[in-house]
Amino acid sequence: MSDTAIFISISADELSSNGQLPGDLRTLRNLTTNDERVVHLEVISDAPLPEKTATALHAAGALLTVLPSASDSSAALVGGLMSRLHEFICAYSHVSQFILAGNDSDRLVTPAAFLQRAGYYVIVAGPDRGRLDALRLVTDDLAVWSGRQSRRNDRNEDRRDDRREDRREETAPQLDPYEVLVDEVTRGREKDQRVLLTSLKQRMRRRMRRFDETRMKDQEGRPMRKFKDFIADAASRDLIQLVENGNRSHVLLPGEEIPVETEDDDNNNTEERAPRATKSSSRKKSESEDSSNDGEVDPLLDTVDMVEGEAEAPVVEQDLAELTEEDFDVENVNEDAPAPSSEFIQAIESFIPENGLTLPDLLKEIAERKEKSELDYTNREIKKMLQNAFFNELLEPMNDEKPHQYIVVDDWKGIIDFL
Repeated sequence: MSDTAIFISISADELSSNGQLPGDLRTLRNLTTNDERVVHLEVISDAPLPEKTATALHAAGALLTVLPSASDSSAALVGGLMSRLHEFICAYSHVSQFILAGNDSDRLVTPAAFLQRAGYYVIVAGPDRGRLDALRLVTDDLAVWSGRQSRRNDRNEDRRDDRREDRREETAPQLDPYEVLVDEVTRGREKDQRVLLTSLKQRMRRRMRRFDETRMKDQEGRPMRKFKDFIADAASRDLIQLVENGNRSHVLLPGEEIPVETEDDDNNNTEERAPRATKSSSRKKSESEDSSNDGEVDPLLDTVDMVEGEAEAPVVEQDLAELTEEDFDVENVNEDAPAPSSEFIQAIESFIPENGLTLPDLLKEIAERKEKSELDYTNREIKKMLQNAFFNELLEPMNDEKPHQYIVVDDWKGIIDFL
């Protein structure tokens, strides 16, 4: 069983006219699963709360912290929350998850980033979905917290809660990270795929949404700092083989023969990118070799080559008229595919809603953004980068039903940096 702490940062001026918080406490407690318990609930305010509100919070078991008055209320709330979090994690080391809530989610950016870097699972809750989306990179999950949201008792009316429940089922205690690791490596090797660390972590997080190697320890009791530490520990347990090849690491099953990397394998991509010689330049090379052997040069051929060279103009590749679903392979992983640009992934992430988009809808949205000059890419460039996003599993389906609804994976920046 894991323990959760809830911290609410609120300005007294942000309470409703009847002194109510943006949402009720039950909504925040419901963000935990059955195998998690809330061991701490604290409300941090910049001024004393109305008596009725304070009484209700005390009755719910909440601790109230009132900060000293300050000219900059927002800065005081950020500093006060950071101070309390430092004190709390020193006193309660058994807590593994934090829920940070407030009316202004911008004030939760620094505390959330601090907790996430410290290895905790962080959920941020606020009433404004638009502002919450800006916190994706510093949180593990987001939740809308408002009175309207809390009154939705019918799960069919709240698709987000449905998805969260599905993810919680995937992270049930019986799932062992090492078993999931071996299973994913086995699947990849059965398909004769090279299993690289980047895609392997994505596959594990798809099975275990709360998988976080930094919360684990190796056989000698040392905390793991990165995913490769987890892989190395699994290799030391003889569950897999970790093979280093230059700046890449890939994983094999125990007993598998380590494949020999040939020079052709290493140079495949380079050869594909190498410019092809024109007929003129090829002929010049041939004639140059002949002339070096015979000691003679045909001036007429030189003249012809020069004229041909002047007549040759660079070939401008015509852009694709339209992108369709048939232009993309969404089923296969290609770990040798280059990473798409960060700017492109950030752009499509900004307009994909939380419930995802099907591929046709995504292409339609991209086309509309191009028409508005919000995306400055050719269709050919978009096709290449979007395909590489699928190859590198930067886009993941929300469920197993087809057509898939795709979203951008949470840690896409780390994947692109790795690639």
